[in-house]
Amino acid sequence: MIWKTVGAVGPKDLGDARLALHWAAQLVSAPGTSLLSPEGDYAHTNLGWNHELGLLTGRKCGPEGLQSALMFEGLELAVLDGALECASMRLTGQSLQGALGWLGRELGAEASALALPAHEMPSHPVGDGSVFSEAGSSARAELAAWFANAFEVVRALVRDDPAASAVRCWPHHFDVASLVTLDSGLGAEEARSIGIGFSPGDGSYAQPYFYVTPWPYPDTGKLPPLPEGVRWHVAGWTAAVLTAEQLLRVPRAEQERSVSRALAGALSACRELFST
Repeated sequence: MIWKTVGAVGPKDLGDARLALHWAAQLVSAPGTSLLSPEGDYAHTNLGWNHELGLLTGRKCGPEGLQSALMFEGLELAVLDGALECASMRLTGQSLQGALGWLGRELGAEASALALPAHEMPSHPVGDGSVFSEAGSSARAELAAWFANAFEVVRALVRDDPAASAVRCWPHHFDVASLVTLDSGLGAEEARSIGIGFSPGDGSYAQPYFYVTPWPYPDTGKLPPLPEGVRWHVAGWTAAVLTAEQLLRVPRAEQERSVSRALAGALSACRELFST
């Protein structure tokens, strides 16, 4: 993989840009949410990453298989036809509803056909009807690097595991993840599983972080040791966590190797939990 060096913008200075992108990502999810047949795990709403174009992409929809997409740095909403961009619009100065209307027209959908995903979202002026701001382009570019890296490093970790799901971004929490299911034939709540993923930040950590989480949550008094820099998070949810601040302590040339080793070690620790 081609790792994009991160750290140009401090990890705790990405919050405003992250929230704006989280809301913009709802637009990318809207076509799949509205036009595809619902799936029990909400997979029809999830998102991917186009590494060649550096875009967050939605599901292919309609007879022409068009995709919605989002360029982070320029805050640009686009419609893709395969590898080609056939329409685009800067979100700066646009409201969510205005952008949603534009997207529906470009996809050939009825004005009322597209709706944003229905789930709880973090507070942001855009969610209350304000327009998107142009501020924060450097922070958005930094977040684009984090997302590109997350898709690649998680995919590399689970590539040879047939029990691992595709690596996707989920619009609710705006995280990138794959789920390794250890028990086939059981429901999601009953089956043992290990989630491997990345969050750009949330209510638990005001910075990007990678995580590996076992389900069901284990006894927190019997957690195995983790690789250097990785810590167990046990407040409200249980996961091995590598924060951006921890990762950025290593030399830039060692970032990719460090995060890959950290996640592989955390995955082994979670498998160990289920083997005892």
